[in-house]
Amino acid sequence: RAMSTLAATQADGFYYPPDWTPEGGSKNSAFKGSNGALGKRANKKSQGLLTIRFEMPFNVRCGACGHTIAKGVRFNAEKKKIGNYHSTPIWSFTMYSACCHQEIEVQTDPANTEYNVAKGAERCVGGQGYEAELPDDLMQMLEYQNDEERTALLANPLAVLERSMNDEKRAKARARSTLELNDLSKARWKEDYLVNKSLRRSMRSQRKEAVALKEYSKSLGLPEHVRLKPEKEEDKQLARRVFTSDAARFDRRRKETRRDILKQSIFASAPSTSGVSGLVRAGSSSAAPKRTSSATSNALRAAKLAKRR
Repeated sequence: RAMSTLAATQADGFYYPPDWTPEGGSKNSAFKGSNGALGKRANKKSQGLLTIRFEMPFNVRCGACGHTIAKGVRFNAEKKKIGNYHSTPIWSFTMYSACCHQEIEVQTDPANTEYNVAKGAERCVGGQGYEAELPDDLMQMLEYQNDEERTALLANPLAVLERSMNDEKRAKARARSTLELNDLSKARWKEDYLVNKSLRRSMRSQRKEAVALKEYSKSLGLPEHVRLKPEKEEDKQLARRVFTSDAARFDRRRKETRRDILKQSIFASAPSTSGVSGLVRAGSSSAAPKRTSSATSNALRAAKLAKRR
């Protein structure tokens, strides 16, 4: 087959470097002695270990510091085969916690299609790690901590009767709540078109209110990052009380000032001729203009008040 270019030769896999030999390949190959596509994850391949990304299947509690590691947290774990269940391999995943660098080992359980915590932590009772478990298994795990307690309790007829009665009560309560929730859901979504219509109507009103507040904010000259909140009746009442009290205080002060002015006599501050001449002779020439100006202002006030009446 004729090769047109060197690129076509490399694409078809017919290119061999100059130092290539059928026995040892290329001496200067960049992949010689490496782990290929696995890279650093297969550095312990000779020991049967492979580094993978492991996700915690349930909630666990660290055995060293007691920190809770939630379901779904990921670790760089070392994967290793430790046995077989019939023809299914049993894998062990070893990782280190981020809280205190505690070594945690999780193993697969093909017999029960489950994961088991081998060391370094303990599985949390309840929470999000037990959705797949049956209620009977969960109840058994909560009531019987070990096989000895279970055997001793089952040997007592009164304890078995009490347990069965408690289970029956619990089942009736659970069934009642489930039925109520089911009926409520059916009643709420019986007319799905009307429910959707009411939801869209409420959202439409909210959008209109948001647009109106934005336009009002622009009219006030406020910056864009300042968002006004919808008006509330409580805020209106509070503002009304504040401004009403201020207006009443202003009106009261105005009336008191007017009453004081009316009590004053127009001629009370008008000085006599002898007194003025005596003051002028005494050298207090600046006092007479002041008293005359005050008398004139009082007279003008009295005239204005008389016109208003």
